[in-house]
Amino acid sequence: MGTIILENVSFTYSRTGSVQEAGLVLENINLKIDSGQFVCVLGSSGCGKSTLIRLLEGLNFPTSGRVMIDDAEVTGPGKDRCVVFQHYSLFSWFNAKDNVAFGIKQNKKNLSRKEIDEIALEYLAKVGLEDFYHKYPCQLSGGQQQRVAIARALAMDPEILLMDEPFGAIDTKNRALLQDMLLHICENEQKKRTVVFITHDIDEAIFLSDRIVFMRPKQIRDDIPVGLGNRRVRSEIFRNNDFLLLRNRLIGFFYEDIAEKLDITGAII
Repeated sequence: MGTIILENVSFTYSRTGSVQEAGLVLENINLKIDSGQFVCVLGSSGCGKSTLIRLLEGLNFPTSGRVMIDDAEVTGPGKDRCVVFQHYSLFSWFNAKDNVAFGIKQNKKNLSRKEIDEIALEYLAKVGLEDFYHKYPCQLSGGQQQRVAIARALAMDPEILLMDEPFGAIDTKNRALLQDMLLHICENEQKKRTVVFITHDIDEAIFLSDRIVFMRPKQIRDDIPVGLGNRRVRSEIFRNNDFLLLRNRLIGFFYEDIAEKLDITGAII
């Protein structure tokens, strides 16, 4: 469960509803993500990454083509998918435990309050916040708030976890800690979830993913297996020659994109 297929997907938006002001965001996208894969979608701002997430979540629908999950066409948001956004989207009037519990109640209406609270505390412990369950969002740092948001998403037990630049607003140190935490959870949970993780950070994409889908404006530029093994240690990965080769290749894609926008025939890296 959790296989994603995009078939000839294009998406056009219009701010006013007029054809004259319509803009093509995605064009003829074909992509398959197997169940249990961790895929990072990498690319410059404005290339269509967040639109892709909205199509997978069912918040927008293709202008043409179709989005499929486990052979069923996406017709709207579903319990099989959960999104973690860049901004924490916590309820300010709920403490950490109740924020997580709220998500569980939406997906598992047959559980008792006691069972919901136990699951909420279990997932807060997984993100290292078992001692902060009673704190409100205003009492938590940005990194802690994002941990609560991740705990809530995981506690909802989705087949597919959609993450739209979830660490983009976090400082460098806490971003690294959150990356390590997410990788540890994905490696150690019994349930192997499909993860689609949007980022513009090359090192983050390589460190986290099984596979990188590099987007240029409107289209997929390349689809690259990472091949660095399942167990990743930050200090080892960043010195790995395969890591450095892939990093340079991806930097080249970014420069290629910039060169085209500026009408430059070549760029020096």
